[in-house]
Amino acid sequence: MILGTAAAPVSLTALSPLQQGDAISGLVLAVAGVGPAASTGLPLADWPTGVDAGDAWGVTFGADTGWYVLISQDCDAVRAPADEPTVVVAPLTLVELGEWHDLVRNGYSARKWPYPAEKFAGLPEGKGLVVDLAWTTSILKGSLAAPSVHAQRPLTGPNRRAFGEWLAARHGRIPFPDDVVRCVLNPCYEVRNKLAARYVQHGKSAPFEARAVGAVLRWFAQVDGHVVHVFGQTSGPLLIHAGFVDDEGAVKEEFTKATQRLETAINKRIAAVAPQEGFVFRLTLGDLAKVSAESFVKFALLLR
Repeated sequence: MILGTAAAPVSLTALSPLQQGDAISGLVLAVAGVGPAASTGLPLADWPTGVDAGDAWGVTFGADTGWYVLISQDCDAVRAPADEPTVVVAPLTLVELGEWHDLVRNGYSARKWPYPAEKFAGLPEGKGLVVDLAWTTSILKGSLAAPSVHAQRPLTGPNRRAFGEWLAARHGRIPFPDDVVRCVLNPCYEVRNKLAARYVQHGKSAPFEARAVGAVLRWFAQVDGHVVHVFGQTSGPLLIHAGFVDDEGAVKEEFTKATQRLETAINKRIAAVAPQEGFVFRLTLGDLAKVSAESFVKFALLLR
């Protein structure tokens, strides 16, 4: 079942620049191996037969829908071919509608992500669309300029963010837009990295803001337009080691001052790097157990 589109597909140049989550038609995927193999899940492929243990082979196969989804990040898609010659795509496949709704409600799968079907025509009754990461491949960027290659952009706003976060959880990539990373998260990391080095060197005699960095176990971030909120998850043993806990086991008032100084240092660095971008940076350090689930689900783990 090759799906058409509810509206005519557009050329990739009309969608420029290519974005993570875009649907692309007119491609095939490839898989290679050595020795005998078998798979019941490989779509539309002539699986090699008569292969000996040391024989290398490769086959091409197609998505059952005829569509593929870009899973490379936006920055990878727009870089010059000399720097990033390929992008990575995954097939858009059909699943039972019950499974699709389950993915929407629960989001439990690291392999499949429910994809909106409004822009596609001819979807079989009782079926839904998913991005299937079990079969991914690299595509040379030059091939995307072929006249037979078309695209759709079904993901907008919250859908794109949700897709990016899902891929980030699977692949360990930061799900935030490039300008947020460049203007806010990178400066934040630079400040934390320098202060962490000072804390390692000086311990409890380090400045308050350096000790605050040393008291954090993991970092998370939430982005809402130009407002970036970073949350540092503190640890009891780390707070003690950093000198922020008194003899009665209570967190000292110095920790509040340390958090304020750290936020100020990061804001100064952001202002130096991107003075005209208009980002607002907020910092919270605290016990994750005291954060409401409703608030925390809006945060994504920072991997640097």
